[in-house]
Amino acid sequence: ARVEVFGSSASGLHTRGADLDLCLLPPKPPHINAARRMIERMGEELQRRGMAEVLPLPSARVPIVKFVDPTSSLQCDICVNNELALANTKLLRAYTQTDARVRPLVSAVKYWAAQRKINEPFKGTLSSYAYVMLVLNFLQTRSPPVVPCLQTLGRPEGAETLVDGYDVWFQADPEAVRAAGFCAGAHQLAQRLG
Repeated sequence: ARVEVFGSSASGLHTRGADLDLCLLPPKPPHINAARRMIERMGEELQRRGMAEVLPLPSARVPIVKFVDPTSSLQCDICVNNELALANTKLLRAYTQTDARVRPLVSAVKYWAAQRKINEPFKGTLSSYAYVMLVLNFLQTRSPPVVPCLQTLGRPEGAETLVDGYDVWFQADPEAVRAAGFCAGAHQLAQRLG
């Protein structure tokens, strides 16, 4: 098995105090019931090894175990085989590399939402991920667009990459993005967003 980092820490869109999202990828993807049992066992093992605030959530939509590393106070979440989240993280990272203005604008919006406590989906508000999607849509719908839609830019006929039944293909080649005329400098921000 291997463990991969995903979410805001891996995409470069984390803010101060963000948790660390980890995904355990067993050699053979487990059935959901087996994944739930793995979460419970991981919770027991993390507690036995001295992690703090261990909270297994095997019945959550995406089963996770939450814990805090007592040495660093870092909050962590571990899920099992969440390959769709890994693919989404790669897409968001590609957007941050498309234009230097993406990361600061996303950070500002996430900070704004956090200050107003409207980034807590368990309380009925949008998630940080949803705010990132809104920012990207905003940047894509300017005239001219600030960032391209990486899911369609230079897409070869019939190209698709399926993860859990979803097509997650996107233009991952930075040269193709530059060739399409994107990667404007920061001095053009006001002009493009205005």
